[in-house]
Amino acid sequence: MAATALAGAMTKEQVEGYAAVVRIDEITRKLKTNDVVPQDGQRSPSPPPTYNAEGKRTNTREARYRKRLEEERGLLVEEQLRRDASYRPPADYKKKSKHSEKVFIPVEENPGLNFIGLLIGPRGNTLKKIEGDSGTKISIRGRGSIKEGKRRDDMHIPGADEDLHCLVQADSEEKVRKGVRIVQEIIQKACVTPEGHNDLKRNQLRELAALNGTLRDDEGQACTNCGALGHRRWECPEQKNVTVSLVCRVCGGKGHIARDCTQRHDPAALEQARERDQQLNSEYLNLMAELGE
Repeated sequence: MAATALAGAMTKEQVEGYAAVVRIDEITRKLKTNDVVPQDGQRSPSPPPTYNAEGKRTNTREARYRKRLEEERGLLVEEQLRRDASYRPPADYKKKSKHSEKVFIPVEENPGLNFIGLLIGPRGNTLKKIEGDSGTKISIRGRGSIKEGKRRDDMHIPGADEDLHCLVQADSEEKVRKGVRIVQEIIQKACVTPEGHNDLKRNQLRELAALNGTLRDDEGQACTNCGALGHRRWECPEQKNVTVSLVCRVCGGKGHIARDCTQRHDPAALEQARERDQQLNSEYLNLMAELGE
């Protein structure tokens, strides 16, 4: 009755703050008394055991539930501090100095895509740019992140037994969210965009060519297959275009024949075409004469 009357006299924000403080005190008591494991009926299935470099198991039931309670208390304390700046956290509470989030990479659904190369970029420049723009530290971990034979102790690397993922770390949740968003955009675009049309991939290839000193300034030239700019004929994602190799004898343009030319009734264009034909015939006859034919 008293609790109901108290709640009725408080605002919604005050009620939420009161509930958070009660839950924080409850978790603190459980951590101090080591009462972290719930009753048997509430336990979750145990995952496969993991061990550190000394062979000590790191994911016992007690360790898992203690970590879960500490993370819950950390979130509640941060929310309460934003709600009430004068709130004093429990004495044993330590502010989380590093925030992190994992972004899993869908390699099984897209086996032909080189996600690691796309995220790292030439000499790591793409990854460095993501880190600089978001203020994060990004590591690529999990199965497939290290080439086979490179390391013998990869079983001791954190996350080595998990699916391939990016671990995004920063000193604030806002920075982590920004880094996660950039990584997710790159992964999503790679999944839905043909490789030849992926601007990031094309820019990386151009950057790599510039770093290796093999860059040719032909970006302004049109593809002889589809006519688009930015790639060569052998890199063209479109199907082979037969008409693009046709040359009109009236205007000299490509992609159509004389009977489809818009200038086929233009006297000036027809006169220029006759002059070109005469010049070609003359050059051919001169060549034959030099060969003694």
